[in-house]
Amino acid sequence: MIVTLEEFQKQPVLAASIVSQPLNFGLRNAHSNVYAEALEQEFTFDFQDATIVLKARPVSYQWNYGDGTSVTTLVPGGPVAGNAFDTQTATSHQYTQTGDFELSLTTYFAGDYSVDGGPFQPVAGEAAVTSEPHLMSIWRTQGRSVSQNCIENPDGIGCGAPSR
Repeated sequence: MIVTLEEFQKQPVLAASIVSQPLNFGLRNAHSNVYAEALEQEFTFDFQDATIVLKARPVSYQWNYGDGTSVTTLVPGGPVAGNAFDTQTATSHQYTQTGDFELSLTTYFAGDYSVDGGPFQPVAGEAAVTSEPHLMSIWRTQGRSVSQNCIENPDGIGCGAPSR
């Protein structure tokens, strides 16, 4: 008995979660860190009078950053210390414009299956699982030299609410 890619894709494989640091926010022309949290998963089901155990493991990640740029990685990425801005990672992205961008991710899972407790065999092909979109708000920064802080001069440059 062979478990096909079609049968593999019918299983309720959980999509990866998209995480950004800091949460949903980045700066124009700086590296915005995003990463996937994907789990290995196992399913047991009956198929053609046999009990099947199917293991799904994430193997690659196709990122679409929402600005016309995409990349495929073999790693999910990960957090950077202290929510630092402009830290390049395997999955970070530099947005060249300000605005709101809908980031999407497709995670590809490889599968192995066992029939009635027998040895595990690979599923031919990978199941593509799409995550919920993730909104990224990208802002600009401006540098200025000032002689007083915002406590000394509440109307000074940079003391008001942030702007895009």
